[in-house]
Amino acid sequence: MNNRLVGGLASSGIGLLLYIVGIATTAWLSNAGAESGLWQTCTKGAIRICASYDIDSLNGAYHACRFFAVVGALLLVVGILAGVVHAVKHSLFTRVNKKRTAGGLIAVAGVCGLICAATFTGYYENNSVGSVPYGYSFYLTWIQGLFTIGGGVACFIA
Repeated sequence: MNNRLVGGLASSGIGLLLYIVGIATTAWLSNAGAESGLWQTCTKGAIRICASYDIDSLNGAYHACRFFAVVGALLLVVGILAGVVHAVKHSLFTRVNKKRTAGGLIAVAGVCGLICAATFTGYYENNSVGSVPYGYSFYLTWIQGLFTIGGGVACFIA
């Protein structure tokens, strides 16, 4: 089995974990009293109360960010599965060669995550007064790009 492919898939798996935690949690914006994410907003206090967004009240930046988040997550899962299938079948049948497809899907998924985070950043940097209180979910989505794009490239050249 190719060590570069295994390393790329492992890196992509870490990227998937960071990606899912980043887009699913509500700490994209975080201050003392509230957190908001891509899907809902929560108030902090003795009791944590969360409410989903009304989809009609969201602006285009949120819609774009949510679109790229979902598409990227789906591509990442499919890319990792394709890479694992290649790793297993390639050791059994030498004609199967899907590592470039898997690597491409994984790298594109990482780029989708970065586009999501960049869209979110651009909207809040242009439409807020003062510094924006970004939370850990926001940073996890940026960091996943390193793991997923690096893993995708490693799978592609394996």
